[in-house]
Amino acid sequence: EDDLRTLMKRAGCKREKIVFLFDESNIMDSGFLEYMNALLASAEVPGLFDGEEWSQLIHNIREGINSSGQTEHVDQTVETELYRWFIGQVAQNLHVVFTMNPANAEFGNRAATSPALFNRCTIDWF
Repeated sequence: EDDLRTLMKRAGCKREKIVFLFDESNIMDSGFLEYMNALLASAEVPGLFDGEEWSQLIHNIREGINSSGQTEHVDQTVETELYRWFIGQVAQNLHVVFTMNPANAEFGNRAATSPALFNRCTIDWF
């Protein structure tokens, strides 16, 4: 979770162009696929930023907006507007590359439980 938070902050607050490359062998538990599915479906992972992490994120978003020169486009007094800007930046700057073997026994299960891995991506079959 910490690594995903860091990636999202870099892409969303600092507007860094990032490619997140991972292979199915890197999947330690099904929760990780749920995070990736949510990220691909909506550019956010519900519940990833809570409590103090949320407060720090809002602060980082404000800094990102101010450094971007887009201050007139976002009402910085409304957290939902700040978060919307952040999600837009994540969607624009964070690109996910996921490699998996269709011959793997888990392939069908992953397709069924994580539809965004297939319908929100470009698939390169080889």
